[in-house]
Amino acid sequence: MDRKQTVFSLLLGFSLVLAGCSAPASTAQPSPTPAQSSEAAVTAAPAPEVTTAPENQLVFSQSAAGARTADGFYTVHTYDDWTGCLVFYDYASRQAVPVCSQPNCEHHDETCPAWFGDKGNIPRLLTNGEQLVLCYLNTPARIETANPDGSNRRVLYEFAANATPGDGLCMDEDAVYLLSTSVSDEADSRQDLLRIDLADGSFDPLWSGSTTGGSYAFLAGCRDHYLVLKEIRRNTQQAETAEQLADQTHTLLSVDPRDGSTAPLYAWQQGDLLESALPDTLYGITADHRLCAFAGDEQLTELARDDRFVPSVTVIQYADEDALWFTAPENGTEGKSSLYQLNLADGTIAPVPLAQGRSLTVLGETGDDLFVRITADDSLQASLDTRYALVPKDRMTTAQDDSALEEFTELF
Repeated sequence: MDRKQTVFSLLLGFSLVLAGCSAPASTAQPSPTPAQSSEAAVTAAPAPEVTTAPENQLVFSQSAAGARTADGFYTVHTYDDWTGCLVFYDYASRQAVPVCSQPNCEHHDETCPAWFGDKGNIPRLLTNGEQLVLCYLNTPARIETANPDGSNRRVLYEFAANATPGDGLCMDEDAVYLLSTSVSDEADSRQDLLRIDLADGSFDPLWSGSTTGGSYAFLAGCRDHYLVLKEIRRNTQQAETAEQLADQTHTLLSVDPRDGSTAPLYAWQQGDLLESALPDTLYGITADHRLCAFAGDEQLTELARDDRFVPSVTVIQYADEDALWFTAPENGTEGKSSLYQLNLADGTIAPVPLAQGRSLTVLGETGDDLFVRITADDSLQASLDTRYALVPKDRMTTAQDDSALEEFTELF
């Protein structure tokens, strides 16, 4: 069997978040992904004037690590030839299995519904519990859907040749939402926030904007049944110096997924704050070392203050109702990052000593356990030495060795 590698990337750009029937695929003229700037000073804006809030339940992901569910975690393993296989880590059985029901399948060619043949074009994954969405960012850029067991995988939407999907991906029971950037022959580019219907692939642009003059946007998360879009506008039109290029205003917009109506949420100057999105909460890390949550009253609620909270340096991995896990360099801004646990009740921070010499990433939870990924610190070895395990929450900061890690049995 080929040696496998695990494709992943950490969440956090900003966080304030399988063979095939064929159906006619939609094609649009939407959008190359702008560089995701992240930083931010905070000014509260009036709450959106909406009489009736949407009733949909949105889920969001900006991570290539995979898609979490209540029962397990979907991710993609890649082989030496850079093709991939969709795998599900089942919390109950502690086993990892390819999302394929065919007997005696090798999971390594087009006969397997869990196999991905686009070398190096491993899809982002997201699920609403009823459907699995696979978004391919590289050419040929497209969106596929499948049932949770991998059956009925089909192309839902194909991007035009001049369009590129962004990293942020959101969905509810009816549609997929993402930002697309398209470049015209005149080298001008336009961005469209698309709503793509899960039933037939039809699409509507909920919001559109031009990148002329140094303006960019990306899908930053979701909150209270609304999409959250981030706009970055350069304040100096004829920017030439580094200072002028950095003179940018960041604005978060609340977008109604029903009709695309927008309302400003927050605005700040670059460098004053970095927003970070987990699937259901938006956080902000300020220049004065505060970790905050974007509150329902359009204010920032301070959760903790510590020198380890630094915009563009600190990475928020995961949070539940009791704790939040993040990585930060031991000396504040430089050097190797370590994993920490923040107690949300009293604001205390404790290091996580597990997996010494390797990187631990919190990806999900089940009951009293956390689902974690363990990789080698060396980037060249990380894809070769990747494991998944469950860890009791109450042992994250007390276990001094790997005895607390219950690794999954991989049946592939």
